[in-house]
Amino acid sequence: MKIRYAAMALLLAAAACNSGGQKNGEGPTATDEEKTLQPAKPAGTMQVVIQDRDKDTSSVTFHFTIDTMRYERTYKDLPLVKDFPDTAIYRVFWDEPNSVWIGFIKPNRDTRYYHASQEGKRLKVLWVPSPPQKIYRHMEKVMGLGDVIRQQPKLSRYEKNIQSGLILEDFIVALKPGSSKEVTNVYMKFAGVERTLEMPVPNGGKPYIQALADDEVIVGVEVNGELEEFYQVKVVNGRLGYKTLQTVIK
Repeated sequence: MKIRYAAMALLLAAAACNSGGQKNGEGPTATDEEKTLQPAKPAGTMQVVIQDRDKDTSSVTFHFTIDTMRYERTYKDLPLVKDFPDTAIYRVFWDEPNSVWIGFIKPNRDTRYYHASQEGKRLKVLWVPSPPQKIYRHMEKVMGLGDVIRQQPKLSRYEKNIQSGLILEDFIVALKPGSSKEVTNVYMKFAGVERTLEMPVPNGGKPYIQALADDEVIVGVEVNGELEEFYQVKVVNGRLGYKTLQTVIK
């Protein structure tokens, strides 16, 4: 789910507060290019092995073969979304017989892509920060990379009793009427700290909350079947914080 905007720095709301943030049932429609982009017949194989899912960063090993050539490479710094089976958090797409893309879902709902290819008599697997748009859009919109978290229930209120640091308290995030139809208030509370933020809502947009974990939610607006993420709200070591993911929803 390629983020098309610059994320702002994380703002921990605790200090400020103590001193006074895709797809619906059918999903977005793929473009003609995405529909017509067909997988190639592989000239080899790609096996993905993931380890250390319980840690902050996991280890992923790629076993790549083309004809009689074999290549193995391990990356040990891959943050992966938790609480889903391995097969749900990555996709493999062969765009050419000797070229294959592997995309993973990270905890912040962004993606990371790797590209395996043949160069003469050598094989290689590289991390690619910015894959071609037609590749990542096909993998995310047609192949469903990220659906496992995009299809989590959309709520108007989230409440969960959690322990963060030494504090056991209710973590609450709720949508409330704003000053106009174009604005929704996002209310958040944890351990006596409360904050209300404004979120723009374009005509026809539907505000929503989705839980990523017990202590973390995404707040956004569904527009024409696309989930536009606006705030990330999280409790870290007993402190309530939020991050603005974008400043405008069109």
